[in-house]
Amino acid sequence: MELFQAHNQWSSRPADQRFATIRALYDAAKGYAVKAVEKEDVRVDSIRTQAQDGEVMLVGQNNVARLTNWAFGQLAAFAGAPAGYLRDLPATLAVQNLNHGLANRLQDAKDKVVNLLIHPNGGLLVRALTSDKYSRIWNYEVAERLLEMESQGWVPATPTFNKRDDGKDDTALYASDHDLFAFITRPDRVLAEPGNPQGLLRGLIAVNSEVGARKLILMRFLYREMCGNHIIWGAQDVIEMSSRHMGDIKGRFASWEAEIKRYMDSSGAQEEAQMRKPSASSSRGPRRKSSTPCSDSRPSST
Repeated sequence: MELFQAHNQWSSRPADQRFATIRALYDAAKGYAVKAVEKEDVRVDSIRTQAQDGEVMLVGQNNVARLTNWAFGQLAAFAGAPAGYLRDLPATLAVQNLNHGLANRLQDAKDKVVNLLIHPNGGLLVRALTSDKYSRIWNYEVAERLLEMESQGWVPATPTFNKRDDGKDDTALYASDHDLFAFITRPDRVLAEPGNPQGLLRGLIAVNSEVGARKLILMRFLYREMCGNHIIWGAQDVIEMSSRHMGDIKGRFASWEAEIKRYMDSSGAQEEAQMRKPSASSSRGPRRKSSTPCSDSRPSST
């Protein structure tokens, strides 16, 4: 089968969200965390919005803060209003709708507090509004584990065919103020596959969002190749572990790490023996076909 998770990132991420090394990815994610301020158990009735310079601002306890696009959507959800509709309104009308919705929903809300993630950025910038049930795994914590794996031989995945004309391989490492995506591989641990002289590579995709935009995901798999536009070819034995940021997510993350480590450190003899069985051929992905589009130039992104 083909996996398109890395392709979707490659085709849409702007330049400032792309990283050449795991260290650079970690440094960027750590920078967001170091500057962040967490305000927990903020009463919903203590915050409101106001229009300022044509923009919706969050007001609370003598502070005025801008909202990221993601945080605005979370605020709209708390108010029970469609974010897309509010974004098309003038700020003054959007504020009226938000304040009305927050006031009305507060009367029946079981949870009357919200947690804020604030980033100083020439003022205050709200990056997330989450419920008190939200459990945060920082993006840098995921990148930190990737650094540990790098010390054991893992590297960022790069295309194996249809590479860029300038000779530079795009790495599948991305991060922003709201999420992280990384695809790494172990090039020195190739598994033998019947009929495939190049063998199979082990791959790991890690996904996270520290603001509630995405689940925590660890996906491990075997694959044959990745083309210039980051489609992963011939993937098999795909196992995905995912969890919402609720409850003891740090404990679940630790247990996943232990399982991934056991798998990644194994010799691969068991997998190779399984692939040598005649019945195993039916579960393997198709060979790459030259007719399938896999360009060597990245679509423009904004």
